[in-house]
Amino acid sequence: MLLNKTTIWSSILLLLIVANGCKKSYEPPPHNLFENEQLIEQTAKDLLGENISFTTSGYFETDSVKSIVAGKEISEKNQWGIKFYLISWVDGEFKVKYETGLLNGSFVQCIVNKFKFADIENEMVYYNSKNYFLGNASGDVYLHVIDLKKMKVYSAHLSVITEGKVSLDLTQNIDVPMIKTFFVSYFRRDYPNLRIVEKAL
Repeated sequence: MLLNKTTIWSSILLLLIVANGCKKSYEPPPHNLFENEQLIEQTAKDLLGENISFTTSGYFETDSVKSIVAGKEISEKNQWGIKFYLISWVDGEFKVKYETGLLNGSFVQCIVNKFKFADIENEMVYYNSKNYFLGNASGDVYLHVIDLKKMKVYSAHLSVITEGKVSLDLTQNIDVPMIKTFFVSYFRRDYPNLRIVEKAL
C-alpha cells in the first residue's frame, strides 16, 4: 500500500515538472529596439509591408511597457485615407494587436506624433492634416486622437463652408472631456465663431 502511494505521488510530481517545463518562458524584445528608429520602422515593414508612412514607439498600452505604432496611406479601389496599427510584443514576437478603421487624411504635409495628456497614464497618437485639404471646395481639416489602450479613435472635422461660416464636427464617442476641449480650443483660435456639431464621422 505504501509503495502504491509513493508511486502515485511520484507520478504527480513528474507531471508537475513536465507541465512547468512546457511553459514558454518570457522572452524580452530585442535589446534597445524601441530606442532605434530604423529597427522600429523595419519591424513595422516586416508585418505591414513597405508602404509605411509613420512609425514611433511609446507607452501606448501601459505606462511601463512599450509598443510600436505605425501609419499607412491607403489608396486602392474605392478606399482612400489612412490607417494606424498597434504592434505589441506578444509571446516572444511582434504582432499587430489593433488597427484603426480607414480614417480621413493623408500623410502628405501633415503633423503626426505621439503625445500625452497630463491626467491619462498612456501615450496617444495625434494626427492633423493641416492645410492639405483646404484647397477642396469646402476646405477641410481633419484631426484624430488615437487611444491605443482603449482602441478608440476620436476625430474632429473642420469645414470652411463659406466666408465666415465654419463648422466643426466631433465624433460622438468622445468620453474624455479634455479631448473635446483640445479639439475645440485648437480651432477656435483661428475661428472664434465656430459652430460645433457632434455626430458619427
